[in-house]
This record gives sequence, C-alpha cells and structure tokens, in this order.
Amino acid sequence: MATRKRTTAPTADTVSIHDACLRYMTTEQSLRLALSHVRPDDFDTVKAVSELDLEAIASYFQPELPVVASTSELPENSQNFTQPEQSESSQNLTQQASEPATEQPQNALSRQGQQQHLTAPTQSPNPNTQLTLIDQLTRQASEEIAAVDAIAQVKNQLILNNLAVRDAELTEGINQHWQHQKQGYLGAIRDLAGLAQQKPEVTPDETDLTQEIEGIITELGKKLIA
Repeated sequence: MATRKRTTAPTADTVSIHDACLRYMTTEQSLRLALSHVRPDDFDTVKAVSELDLEAIASYFQPELPVVASTSELPENSQNFTQPEQSESSQNLTQQASEPATEQPQNALSRQGQQQHLTAPTQSPNPNTQLTLIDQLTRQASEEIAAVDAIAQVKNQLILNNLAVRDAELTEGINQHWQHQKQGYLGAIRDLAGLAQQKPEVTPDETDLTQEIEGIITELGKKLIA
C-alpha cells in the first residue's frame, strides 16, 4: 500500500485550511477534528489538504436531507381532509366578494344623507334667544364690574385701616417711651430735692443791749453815791 504524501503548505493541487473551512462552512477546529480520521499524524499542523482528503471528510459536514414523501403515498385521510377545506375556503371567498356589493348601496345612501345635511339651509337663531343672550351678557358684565369695584373699595378700606392701626401703634410706642422717660426725670428731681438741707431755726434776740447797758450804769452810779 502506497504511503499518502503529507502536504504542509498550500500548492497548486491542494486546498488551504482556510478555503476548506469556507467550503464546508465550518470552523478550523471542526475541520481539523474531521481530518484526524484521515490524517492522524499531522491533522493539527497541516496547512493544506488535497481534494481526496476533503472528499473523505465531506460526510462530516453534509447532513442527510430527510426524504419527502410523494403525494401519491399520502394516506387517504389527508386527501379527504383537504377537500372540505378547499370547499370551505371557496365559500368564504364568495361570501367576501358578495359583501362589498351589498355594502355599496348602504354607503351611497349614507353619503346622500350627509350631502343633504350639509346642503340644508342653516336656520336663523330665534330673536328672543339673542335678546336673552345679550341681557345675560350685560347682566354678567355689570355684576362683574360691581364685584370688582367692591373688591377695590374693600382694599382701600383695608389700606386706611392698616394706616390707622400703624399710626396708633406708633403713637402708643411714643407715649410709652415718654412715660418711662418722664418717670426717670421725676426720679432725678426727687433725688436732687433730697440733697437740700433743712434750715435751722434762728433764736430770737430779746435782749435790748442799750437798755441793759443803761441799767447797769445806773446801778453802778447808785453804788458809788452811797
């Protein structure tokens, strides 16, 4: 038996591993795994393979197609089952075809009714209704003006009230401050008044010096004469 020539690089009569993967639509790992059955020595290092090797591993990448049974071999039940379906489908098609024909007169009638409704003259509104509407609008406008005026008056009164309250608060604050300050002044006045000394009473001089001198001299003269 002749020994198969091992090819390690692509040549003119060989197919590269990359092209072989593209041919069988597989990965390099799967291709080398299949080559291990025909090239057990260098399946993991070979760079190119021959057509004979590719034909030998073709069965690993070409799955068998299932055999399709012919229509003559179908069971009788399937043929019997398809016949009622075909008849029912044909009946449905005829019904669908007849439905638009019956709907067309109805659509035409509805369109005529819409056209008559659009072309009918518009009725003029009742004069009484217009007067009532005008009266209502006038009444609403007058009442709204009165309400707005009342709101403005209330706001003005509130402003005046706030001014009066503020004025009274300021007046009371000034009054309280003056009362406190006045008490301070009165206390200072009382303290100063307390520093004043009481005036001593003057003893009245009831002795008449001239008369006393004359009396003394008179007595002295009497003593000298005696």
